[in-house]
Amino acid sequence: MKKIYVLVAMCIVALSSCSDFLDQDLKSDVPGAEYYGTDAGFESLTNAAYSSLRTIYGGDPWLFEGGTDLFASGRTSVDVTNLYGAAFTSANSAVATFYTDHYKAISLANEVIYWGGDAAARNNRVMEARGLRALYYLNLVQQFGGVPLVKERSASPIESVERASAEAIYDFVISELKELVAGSGLDNQRTDGRFNKRAANHYLAKAYLSKGYRTNNKSDFTEALNAAKAAGAGNALATPFATLFSNAGEGNEEVLLSVGYDLKSVENNTSGNKQQAHFCAYLDGQEKGHKYTSSTLTPTLWMHEVFNTNTTNAKQDERYEATFMTELRKSYWDFYSAENIHTSAVTYYYCPSWEIANVEAWRAAYPSRAQAIVVEMLPVGNNINNITTTYEAKMKEDVYGVASFRKFDDMENGKTIFSNTSSMRDIYLARLGETNLIAAEACVKLNDNASALTYVNIVRNRAKATPATVSEINIDYLLNERARELAGENHRWADLSRTGKLAEYVEANNPDISAGQITDKFLLRPIPLAAMELNPALEGSQNTGW
Repeated sequence: MKKIYVLVAMCIVALSSCSDFLDQDLKSDVPGAEYYGTDAGFESLTNAAYSSLRTIYGGDPWLFEGGTDLFASGRTSVDVTNLYGAAFTSANSAVATFYTDHYKAISLANEVIYWGGDAAARNNRVMEARGLRALYYLNLVQQFGGVPLVKERSASPIESVERASAEAIYDFVISELKELVAGSGLDNQRTDGRFNKRAANHYLAKAYLSKGYRTNNKSDFTEALNAAKAAGAGNALATPFATLFSNAGEGNEEVLLSVGYDLKSVENNTSGNKQQAHFCAYLDGQEKGHKYTSSTLTPTLWMHEVFNTNTTNAKQDERYEATFMTELRKSYWDFYSAENIHTSAVTYYYCPSWEIANVEAWRAAYPSRAQAIVVEMLPVGNNINNITTTYEAKMKEDVYGVASFRKFDDMENGKTIFSNTSSMRDIYLARLGETNLIAAEACVKLNDNASALTYVNIVRNRAKATPATVSEINIDYLLNERARELAGENHRWADLSRTGKLAEYVEANNPDISAGQITDKFLLRPIPLAAMELNPALEGSQNTGW
């Protein structure tokens, strides 16, 4: 009989450590009990569990950010999962990889929990592993609904596991996280990438919020709000957005959980993550002095214009220019050089709609801007060749066509190494900007827009954006604010699916997608065909429409 693939301890040899403080001493030839019974062996196992975060978040974010209103195909097409067409089936490799990577990660977490046992000295690491496992199941339930629930370590392949309901998965995630926040095993303030109590409260809030949309139970939204406040929602955000999203922002107290990268903990300088390479236009080859870009998930026009909604002054919002590279010089990286930023000639100025009237004043500020070609971020406007074209044509046809994301730029390794995996910037998974917006969304679901306003304006005040008013607050406002604050941070597909806005937002704003294309079946991913073939208990339990 075919068996479900469940990762056991010896598979750890295929995984790398998570950060310099998570060095892993691989002992593939040592029996588990002899090695993981030692402190060094157990710590190595724990570090391997953290390395799963790199696998899940460090590559192509097809299921997290693709097929949304904010990003679409550029010169290179996105994966078919993001196109909502007939080519997207249960055999899709991106979906299968996402599913498999999560179960490998869950299996590693179960190994840590098993080998930790009842030893008090190992309690912290066991609780961290339980937190990671809860995060993985939260990802799975948001993408697939109900999935098999594997809570115990297995030393041999499991032949069959029934699919648990979505409600059972949420209940498990919530139960685990509630125990973690009530216990004393997790640190409350650490910012070194370890799962901590504030992260547990953040994900508890998110789990309750997501569950509440399914149950429409007021108590779920109340619990979401309480957990968000326990994680830190309600406190002012003091770090400027551009600083937070720079190399200097790593380890900031606002960041509750991150995936750690640095040159000391990877195989070589091209063994980083892809986040810097995504969300960008095609910027030509290495000889041009720009960064490597995938030109797949390219910002839509709406990704610009969302900064121009719900505001009286889009220019005020500091997040726009901290997100987009609006000025492309002879070298992309001259922007970050104090010596070159105003002396290196600007080749292209990617001008948003609200700055079109101010172009001449922009030119006059510095001689280096005098000859710049203005590329208009408009439905129809000037392109790099001083020809009027559509924004979609700029996205899909032009080199240097539209403004690229600079939000995730690695100004150290990523600047010097031309590779799509050269970024050694940490990937932020949970941070207080989102925690406040989770609290705001819970308040809206509780019909308390006045309280929601407080949390929204904590986020907007940090960005120096026009404060929101209570009359504006609703789910659409919050989705727009989440786009401005969290774009590219692996949340958008789940946000749109959770709120029931996927078809509305994507069909209106993603040029890859036509009206009426997103049917109800696309609100969940298909259980991968390979998983169903390996697990006979899944027979007949495919998601509706697949």
